[in-house]
Amino acid sequence: MRIADMLYAMATWLENPNNEAFLLAEYDENCLKVVAESCIEAAHALKKAAQQVETIEPAPESNINPESIQELSQIADAFDASGDSKLKRQASVIDELLLTIASPPNALAARKDLEDNRLEDLKKKYQDPRKDLAKTNKMENTAKELEKSKFVKQYRILEAPLQCRTCVEHPGAQMMRVGENMWQCSLDNRIFNYSTGYTLEDGSKVPGGDVAEQTKGLSAPFHSIFDTREGRLGSNKP
Repeated sequence: MRIADMLYAMATWLENPNNEAFLLAEYDENCLKVVAESCIEAAHALKKAAQQVETIEPAPESNINPESIQELSQIADAFDASGDSKLKRQASVIDELLLTIASPPNALAARKDLEDNRLEDLKKKYQDPRKDLAKTNKMENTAKELEKSKFVKQYRILEAPLQCRTCVEHPGAQMMRVGENMWQCSLDNRIFNYSTGYTLEDGSKVPGGDVAEQTKGLSAPFHSIFDTREGRLGSNKP
């Protein structure tokens, strides 16, 4: 223990209102006053002496030396080889401390920069070949042509006929009803189901639909069955 630290500890004890001298002097107020003033003066003198001693006595020898660092490194190796997840985590903490304390000031930052650069190199190794392959195969132009092609076009509802008397593939060719929502072309006998949808010869897919969906959910009051056309047209007049 350093001399300055010992003097500071003595001064702290003297300033403590619960020390033995204060407790013994509590029986008399005048005695307590003298003891308290003497302790405060002594504590002040000890602190002043401790400050002077700090500038004289040599700095304490550090416990961090090559031997202690080597022992700590061996402990980290033993923790890492134990197979215990908690001990491995402690080994990682020790490694970080060794890098911070035993290495030069910029060693930890340099190692992190090295790991970041390694990650960037790995990303380039996986990403660059894909970009080069896409450029060689002109995949960007291919994607644009596919967007223009009708073979992959997906129709939305009402973009194609829901039901008609002529064939959607052969304009003018009559259609024949062969089932519920199923119509057959008179030219090539192909059957179209307007309810479930159909696929055109160019590969375009037309979703199914029904005109009944236009009025689904609508309800009219019961007395409207007695309305006339003239009454309906005049109902909105002021």
